Amino acid sequence: MRKGIDTELFLQVKKQQWIGEGEQILLALSGGADSMYLLYFLKELQKHLSFSLRAMHVQHGIRGEEAVEDAAFSRHQAEVYGVPFLEYTCSVPDYAEENKLGLEEAARTLRYKALKEEALRWQAESGRKTKIALAHHMDDQAETILFHLIRGAGFSGISGMKAEELLSEAEKEAQYAANHEANYEVIHEDNQEANLEGIRLLRPLLSLRKEEILKRLEELGIPYREDSTNRDKSYARNYLRLEILPALEKINAGAVKHLLEAAELFSETEAYFQEKTTEWIEQYGEWGQSPSGKIISLSIPQLKKENALFRREIYKEAIFLLRGSTTEFGKLHYHGIDRLLKRGNGGRLSLPKGVMARVEQKQLLLEKF
Repeated sequence: MRKGIDTELFLQVKKQQWIGEGEQILLALSGGADSMYLLYFLKELQKHLSFSLRAMHVQHGIRGEEAVEDAAFSRHQAEVYGVPFLEYTCSVPDYAEENKLGLEEAARTLRYKALKEEALRWQAESGRKTKIALAHHMDDQAETILFHLIRGAGFSGISGMKAEELLSEAEKEAQYAANHEANYEVIHEDNQEANLEGIRLLRPLLSLRKEEILKRLEELGIPYREDSTNRDKSYARNYLRLEILPALEKINAGAVKHLLEAAELFSETEAYFQEKTTEWIEQYGEWGQSPSGKIISLSIPQLKKENALFRREIYKEAIFLLRGSTTEFGKLHYHGIDRLLKRGNGGRLSLPKGVMARVEQKQLLLEKF
């Protein structure tokens, strides 16, 4: 492969308009194969499209000297490519212990937090739309879908990662099991408008297999680092990647492709339900205000006319509209709300994040305190 832009990837970026003229791209640069190829691609893309590029390395404080060397390597490569470089250091083990999380979840949470804060800072300084570029590829997508599936995820989780999405949407997975700092919700809500205006995640490499990326790096002579923990099968995602996915491909060589096709179907289903539940709430829901907070009222006679699955999706969308997130809400909560309809007048249920569900006359009231 000659040096130059990956034509197929370039055409995909152009067609989807993932990067616009004058925008700012913050690249999450680990120094690994995937992020190094994305660094190369984005630099080549700058020859065809005018946008600003910065690289950021998050040092998790897990692997001692190896992690220090990764950071130094990333800094050097950014300098070679003439890309401004930032380094953020945190202690994932301490954060994991304080918040009763696994190392994988803690690392993901802190990584998103650091990238978000830097992207918001850069956008505020320049007033220009800023996006975060991540180097997830097709194998990462298949791994993520399997991981969510065995954890009992709904449509959203099984639909996998999006090539482009709002940062606030991508944070949901990282937030799900985490007990964040007391001011996290305030930060999220204060910056919600900024997220909607510009802070989005880009994953341009989702159409590429890992082996394709490694082949291109070899042909281009691009160096990269290997994270030794990626071979540790005690981590759930590593076990899925190293053992389960290869085993599935022995059964069917197209296993990864079929997982992605299923994810696309779930994504379309999720989008359909969101559209229909929004329409339903606009027709049969009413907004109100109590001394303690906002209320959304839903018609119980109309709810009872709907399929149970659709009712639960209505509850989910109503809670999202009420508080801007459904983090920490799961199927048990939605089933619990559904049971309230059978209990009749006076029934109530306390839900996460200061949400109360109660029945008054023929109305289901969801209230945010």
